[in-house]
Amino acid sequence: MVDIRRARPEDAEALRGLYIEAAMWIREARGFNQWREETFAGAYIEQFIGSRDVFAAVLDGKPVGCFSVEWEDEEIWGEQFHRNAGYVHRLVVSREHRGQAIGGKMLDWAAEYIGSQGKSWLRLDCMADNPPLNRYYERQGMSFKGRFDAGAWSANLYERRIEPSEPKCR
Repeated sequence: MVDIRRARPEDAEALRGLYIEAAMWIREARGFNQWREETFAGAYIEQFIGSRDVFAAVLDGKPVGCFSVEWEDEEIWGEQFHRNAGYVHRLVVSREHRGQAIGGKMLDWAAEYIGSQGKSWLRLDCMADNPPLNRYYERQGMSFKGRFDAGAWSANLYERRIEPSEPKCR
């Protein structure tokens, strides 16, 4: 069974491996330069874990997935930005564990965590030019809200309504 918990400094190398694996697969299998391996240097991952709400999906003691929740994303969401949301970023699942619903479990856990912070919306953006990824998020109950264009790349914006709840996530 997958356990989702806050990422720890000792997870840094495993999480770095997940991101590099995903970046290479996206480029080689899909032809997209969505993520670049050099982005995920050791220092970046350590800083990422130390300065944000980063969570790891752990199976048999080993991280097999990761994501972060941020509370600000005005640059991407523009006029649609509001503070009644948590913004999921950098969701990744190991290729070895694909098809096991780990991504969906992480999104559901993120929704519970965001709700426990008194927020009503889970939001995320994903590469607009990656149709399989966009379809995946739609299958996860996300609604398309618009598009952000940044010149060399574009992101589609998605959200899911959630119920604020009492804090129970760790």
